[in-house]
Amino acid sequence: MLNELMHYLEEAYDLPGMRLAQYLSFRTLMAGLTAGIVGWLLGPHIIRWLQKKAIAESIRQEGPQTHAAKQGTPTMGGILIGISLVVGVLLWGELTNAYLWALLGLAIWLGGLGFLDDWLKKTRNKQGLPPRLKLAGQAAAALWLTLLMLTEPSFYTTREHVRSDGTLRMAPILREVGFQKEDRLLTVEEVPFSFSQQHFHPLLAGERAPTYYRIKRGKDTITIAIPPEMQISVATKLFGQQHFSSLFRTNLPFVKSQEIVYGRLGNWQAPPWLQAVIYGLVLLFILTATSNAFNLTDGLDGLAIGVGGIAFVSLGVFAYFSSNRIWADYFMILYLPYASEVTVFCGAMVGTSLAFLWYNAYPAQVFMGDTGSLMIGGLIGAIAMMIKKELLLPLIAGVSFAETLSVMLQVAYFRYTKRKYGQGRRIFRMSPLHHHYELGGWHEVKVVIRFWIIALLLNALAFITLKLR
Repeated sequence: MLNELMHYLEEAYDLPGMRLAQYLSFRTLMAGLTAGIVGWLLGPHIIRWLQKKAIAESIRQEGPQTHAAKQGTPTMGGILIGISLVVGVLLWGELTNAYLWALLGLAIWLGGLGFLDDWLKKTRNKQGLPPRLKLAGQAAAALWLTLLMLTEPSFYTTREHVRSDGTLRMAPILREVGFQKEDRLLTVEEVPFSFSQQHFHPLLAGERAPTYYRIKRGKDTITIAIPPEMQISVATKLFGQQHFSSLFRTNLPFVKSQEIVYGRLGNWQAPPWLQAVIYGLVLLFILTATSNAFNLTDGLDGLAIGVGGIAFVSLGVFAYFSSNRIWADYFMILYLPYASEVTVFCGAMVGTSLAFLWYNAYPAQVFMGDTGSLMIGGLIGAIAMMIKKELLLPLIAGVSFAETLSVMLQVAYFRYTKRKYGQGRRIFRMSPLHHHYELGGWHEVKVVIRFWIIALLLNALAFITLKLR
């Protein structure tokens, strides 16, 4: 909203500084700053409201004894995360961008699912939502996101070079045929220009590309004829070109110019409908895995929000690289022209994380609960899929990955030894992994800070993979 206001003020009144709204870096920083300030200011009010409603954390009896003092700390602080995130994104995001609305919708859905789980824990029973219903809610989110990405062309199209008002973004081929920076498109041949009708319009087999365009240049109306051999290239450069199959591709880490295509094995490639099903199943697995993994990570003051904030910094930078043609070509990764707003979204999430950490740092004044953990974890997985970095999740979300793995190993080994020896044995003192180190004598703050350091190192390694390619 504010960036649109700044555009208007620049065009109408030529106010100094309003041109900053054109820069992605400025809007990303402002989204983070806005979300952070909103979260910081709202924090005390939300904490008091949670205390008034007696929405407090119940500490497990079998947990570390040092956690007994946390009994009664307000939970469901994910409300604070959600509100500040939405404010930051709506004020500074490009509200016509499909990536932005997809992530906002996913955040609201998963946050609502976690809110319901937290609320039931406090009002009905300590178990909250049954696991099957929680999984069904996550599956519904994955299905919705899959259908959106399959039907919205901006997830698999090249970038258009004409704006909704007909003004042009210049490119070499457009200059070559006679377009200039100040031109405004009036008609495509004899058809009046309509952004909604001609944007992403695919040239079907046998369909003729436009042979000429009428433009407004100053006070004059000019007709620009396009040479036959350049008509298709000019049309796709102006309006964008759909490449539906590109949705099912992802970059392979460490290896130069290599990609994985979901639904292709060797020389065999599945039909498009089957590729869509496979892609949806992969998205479902990643979204539920990251969402639940982050839920397991949320066990110490400041741990989950700290490693989550680090992950969003990395995802935001990766989104920026992927949405910029120069950086995408340099790093030899898939070019995603409309993923730029993911950077703004991640900027808002980083600011939100810092604001929540202010109140969640040891000793915590509020816990995020499932309201925050399901939302943040699901967003990390969804963003990784959107920007084709899902294969780097073991590094980007490495701490959560290790926490989940520790639980799986602990349960599997306990069951195996119980069957074999009649008594279950454990690999770790307690799982998830952070409790293992707590019971080993580390103070909670030491565990959290060292896990943050590990998260930073793993995310640095994720960036190193770009150069290793």
